[in-house]
Amino acid sequence: MRQKRVRLEILDGIIHYSLAIYVALPVLILGLYFTFAKLGLFGVNSSINEMIFIIPALTLAPISIIIYLIQRDKLKFQFIRTSVDKEAFRDWVTDVVREYKWSIRSFKDNTFIIKTNPGFVNQSWGQHITIMFVEGGVLVNSIFDPNKGSWIITFGSNRRNIDEIKKLLVAKTREIEIYKSGV
Repeated sequence: MRQKRVRLEILDGIIHYSLAIYVALPVLILGLYFTFAKLGLFGVNSSINEMIFIIPALTLAPISIIIYLIQRDKLKFQFIRTSVDKEAFRDWVTDVVREYKWSIRSFKDNTFIIKTNPGFVNQSWGQHITIMFVEGGVLVNSIFDPNKGSWIITFGSNRRNIDEIKKLLVAKTREIEIYKSGV
């Protein structure tokens, strides 16, 4: 397996991690302010209290790190072992996209990036699904669509997407094996 996590485009990555960035931003701003004040760069010999920086840093930094780790963990691929070949893989993904009314955002190097648009009724604004054909199987990942913001909670829609893709791929693998054994 070449890659263990989804590689997002730069802007998508920034949006995906934006919650961690937003929580860490006050720590960074206060840290810079504290450093500049201690160095006397504001033109006044400042006797600023260190606790103004330390207390927010001790509360916000761990929260930011936890959010970062949660978001990073969501980028991990799940491996599905299959005997489907490249051509059958492409046809299968195209059929799944058509069946679920998803849209293919891009396809290159045996990797499909698919977008869903379920709407608010389904408790989601959409997902960013990556399906990659690799030796011996398929790598699958589903995250909240970075084009629509960053969310920690997706109400199970990403897991449902992956479970549905697994189920359909297992069925396709069985279909191919039955066809091969019957010929």
